[in-house]
Amino acid sequence: MNIIEKVTALLESPQYAFLKENEYLGDRIIFLTLGGSHAYGTNIETSDVDIRGVCHQRPQDLIGLSQFEQVVDNATDTTIYGFNKLINLILNCNPNTIELLGCKPEHYFVQTDIGRELIANRKMFLSKRAVNSFGDYANQQLRRLQNAVARDKYSHNEKEQHIKLNKHAMHLVRLYLMCFDILEKEEIITYRENDLDLLMSIRNGKFQNPGGTYQQDFFALIADFEKRLQYAAENTSLPKNPDYKQVEEFVMSVNRKAVLKLC
Repeated sequence: MNIIEKVTALLESPQYAFLKENEYLGDRIIFLTLGGSHAYGTNIETSDVDIRGVCHQRPQDLIGLSQFEQVVDNATDTTIYGFNKLINLILNCNPNTIELLGCKPEHYFVQTDIGRELIANRKMFLSKRAVNSFGDYANQQLRRLQNAVARDKYSHNEKEQHIKLNKHAMHLVRLYLMCFDILEKEEIITYRENDLDLLMSIRNGKFQNPGGTYQQDFFALIADFEKRLQYAAENTSLPKNPDYKQVEEFVMSVNRKAVLKLC
């Protein structure tokens, strides 16, 4: 069973019944897609299935006293963002949310007309803000890797720790690659088809020493990526900030339909 068949079956299973029954979801869902390793193509046999999506807010959440940001179901690793919250996050090129607009077409399991419009117009959210948002996330990932390497020296569960270390290292590289696509090509490419050999070799421990530390080749690669990021930041054709007027018009159009229950 491939991932599309697996997810299609999962979404109809009792454990995902909340997608239809939750008062914030149901027919308010704009799109549902994959998150995590299955979205990137870096999954292994034991990888969890993460579901991500966005939904319309209720009229009372938009013009009343209620507030709604997201639905999180930890049991199924599912997060569904309210439309306004998602927009605010992707306006800043937040890596965990901007990637939802660049998944493989067949990885959108629910997609309304508004969902298709949002994805088709994803370039209006791109700007130089990606430099800091992705750069900060990459730096956090690097610190996690360095801290984890230090902790691993005292760990008794060496195999498990090494798996985590290599996963951190892989995601560090993936963040840089996604950022390069945004700055150099003005594209959001979540499924890393052309980079899978590199990413999976990192995940499988190619750059890790037997003691858990990392080879100099890996840090040389990261140093090259940092230089490339700096060059891309200085030479990208993207604007400093996204086109707020265009985004606002789109948001108003969507929310007007949500309030009038036209979607």
